[in-house]
Amino acid sequence: MTEQAAPGTTTSSGSDSTDEPLCAQARALAASPGDDPDEHHEDLVTLLRRAHASGEHSAPGLLADAHLDHGERREAVEVLTRAVHGRQRSDLAGLLGETLEALGDHEGAEAAFLVGIDGGHPDAMNDYGVFLRARGRTQEAAYVLDRAARLGDDLAPLNLVALHLEELDDPFTATELAEAYRDDAKPSTLVALADCRLAEDRVDEAEELYRKAAEGGGACAHIYYGWFLRDRRADPEGAEEQLRRAHEVKEPGAAFHLARFLYDQGRTDDAHPFFEEAAWRGDPDALAVLEAEYRGLVDEWDD
Repeated sequence: MTEQAAPGTTTSSGSDSTDEPLCAQARALAASPGDDPDEHHEDLVTLLRRAHASGEHSAPGLLADAHLDHGERREAVEVLTRAVHGRQRSDLAGLLGETLEALGDHEGAEAAFLVGIDGGHPDAMNDYGVFLRARGRTQEAAYVLDRAARLGDDLAPLNLVALHLEELDDPFTATELAEAYRDDAKPSTLVALADCRLAEDRVDEAEELYRKAAEGGGACAHIYYGWFLRDRRADPEGAEEQLRRAHEVKEPGAAFHLARFLYDQGRTDDAHPFFEEAAWRGDPDALAVLEAEYRGLVDEWDD
């Protein structure tokens, strides 16, 4: 299972509409797309640019997300760079770092993540740990993920345990960490423990933990439970249900996981739009599949 970064922006979706009337309109518009996706996107971006110009706090994150959802990564970077480096919006640093990494700007990504860490954002620490792990800087990643976990980031314990299970090949420490961080009020920690139980071949215990995590709304829990059902229970119907649910609730990386599942089932036409969605967000695995199997149909959005 791939490491997990936080999904999208940390901007609150519960801002008072009287404080941010244009952002409130934009959220309503985003929730009810019309028949023409391109026209809908243009209307949404226009409205969010007005909100941004008016100084509404949530606008930069929402505008960046709107660009990313349409494969406009460079436009998202322009918005986020001004916010993070120009206005010290450290809460958006993780999203900027992820987007720059997707564009191959690793130096810029690291600089962005460090702004988030300096601002005391545990989610940026988790994202930086994921970044370091991908770069092969394993010991640094372990240190950063441990800090993020101690500060209460939801995904950091899962990533830290995965690092010890996979790169460090240290199941004993992984299990110690998973048990120490277990918190039923934070269902993602149950996924970490489930992974350890599965590594010990305690399959029934692992299934119960995955199920509880998914029912509790743990980040990535539907993804992990879905693959468990496919690979350990030979239950493709149950797996697809979980992966589609992951996509509905916007779990990190859900579009790619659903696409890969459908593709493995031989349903290439069904898989294609989800590969494209993941590629628009900069997923390198989705880009590789599109280039190799769909003749590069993502070229329109490929930077």
